[in-house]
Amino acid sequence: MADAIEWFEGGFDAALAAAREAGRSLFLYWGAAWCPPCNRVKYEIFGREEFPAQLQSMLAIQVDGDSPNAQALAARLKLRSYPTMVMYRPDGSEITRLPCELDGELFGEALMAARFAGKSAGESMAAALEGTRTLAPSEWTLLSNYSWDTDEGVLLQGRDLGVTLATLAQLASAAVTGEAPAAARQVEDAATRLRLHALVAQAGRVADAASPEFLLSVLADARVARANMDIFGNSGHQLVRAAPARHAELAAAMAKAAHVWAEDMWLSAPDRLTAVRLQMRMARLGHADASLPQLVRTRIEQALALVDDKYGRHTLVNTAVSALNDAGLPAEAEALLQASLAGSHSPYYFMLSLASSAKRRGDLPGMLNWYEQAWRAAVGPATRIQWGTTYLLALVDTTPGDTARIEAAAAGLAQDFAAAPDAFEQRNLSQAQKLLAKLPQDLPLAATLREKL
Repeated sequence: MADAIEWFEGGFDAALAAAREAGRSLFLYWGAAWCPPCNRVKYEIFGREEFPAQLQSMLAIQVDGDSPNAQALAARLKLRSYPTMVMYRPDGSEITRLPCELDGELFGEALMAARFAGKSAGESMAAALEGTRTLAPSEWTLLSNYSWDTDEGVLLQGRDLGVTLATLAQLASAAVTGEAPAAARQVEDAATRLRLHALVAQAGRVADAASPEFLLSVLADARVARANMDIFGNSGHQLVRAAPARHAELAAAMAKAAHVWAEDMWLSAPDRLTAVRLQMRMARLGHADASLPQLVRTRIEQALALVDDKYGRHTLVNTAVSALNDAGLPAEAEALLQASLAGSHSPYYFMLSLASSAKRRGDLPGMLNWYEQAWRAAVGPATRIQWGTTYLLALVDTTPGDTARIEAAAAGLAQDFAAAPDAFEQRNLSQAQKLLAKLPQDLPLAATLREKL
C-alpha cells in the first residue's frame, strides 16, 4: 500500500538536511490529488508490496501541489508537471528524474539502477555529448530512463529535446561495439529507448525514413517491446502517424503487441486497459478489427470489478473514458464519468472531462455549467486557481456578452488568488499569465494581474 511508505514530515529543506546528515539519497514525489498519472503512481508503483523496502536506503518526501507554498518550492526546484519524481544526492544535487509511466516492476528496477549508477544523469549526458569519457552501461540506462517530459530545463538547458535524444541514441548505439554480451545488450536497450523517445519528440516535424523498420524490429522483439510498453501505450499513435507510408503495417504490429499486453495478468488493470486503448487507436489508424468496441466495453467492466482502491480506480476511470471515446462510444464515456462522481476522491477532475464531453456534443451551456461546478468543487489553492481559470476563459471565449457571469467568475477567482500565499509562482503564475492575455481589461481581476505581473 502507498500508505506503508515512511514519508518524511517537515518540509523539503528539513528533509534535505536530514538526508545530508544521514548520508542518504533523497526521493521526492511531487503531485496532486486529482491527477490521474499521480494516482496511477500511487496505485501501480507506491502500492507495490516491495516498494517501501526499495526506498529504505533513502529518505522520501512527498509534496502536494496544493500544500502551503508548494508552488514557490516548485519554482525553486524546477518542478511543474504532476507527477514529477526526483532523486537527490545527500548534498542536494540531482541524480535523476524518474518516469511515472513505467509499470511498477520496471520502475523499481529504474529506481535501483539510478541509486547505484555512480553518476548523475546530468554528468552522464555531459560526458556523452562532449566525448570526455566512455560511459558505463549503467549510465546509458540512467539516461534512457530519465523523465525527459519533466526535465524543465535541468538537463536540456535550452537544447532541442528531439535532437538531443537522437544524438544520445546514436552515441549509445556506437558504444555497443566492444562491450561484453550482457553489457552490450544493456547499452543496446538504452539506445533503443532513447531513439523511441527521440521519435516521439520529433514526430510530425522531422522525417526519419528509417523509423518504420526500426519500430517494426522493436515490436517484433517481445522483450524489448515490453520494456518500452509505456512509450507505445502513450505515444504509439504519434509514432504511426509520423510514418504515413507504412500506417497499416505499423498499426498491425503495434496492435499485435498491445493484444499481448492487454492479456498479461502480471500487469495492473489500468495498464492492461491502456493496452486495450492502444489497440483501439491502432484500429483508427488502419488496423481493422470490428470486435474492438465490444472488447473495450468488456475490458472496462472487468477492470472496474477488480479495482476498488481509490487511486487505482481514479486512473482506471480516466483511461476507460479515453478508450471509450477512441472506440466511438462517447455517450458511454459520459455515463461512466457521471457514475464515478459520487465515489471519487477528486470528482472535480471528472467534471472537467464532462465539460469536454459537452463541448464535443456542441452543448456549450452544459460545458460551462460543468466547468463552473468543477471550479466550485475544487479543493486546494493551486487547483482552484487552475480550475477557475479554465472556467473563466471558457466564458470569455464562448459567451463574451454575458458580463454578469464573467464578472462573478472573475470576482470569485480573485478571491482564490488572494487566498493563495504563492499565487504568482510556478503553475499559478502560468494561469495568471493566461488570464491577463485574454481577460477584458476593465475587470478588477485584470488590474490586479497587471499589477502583480
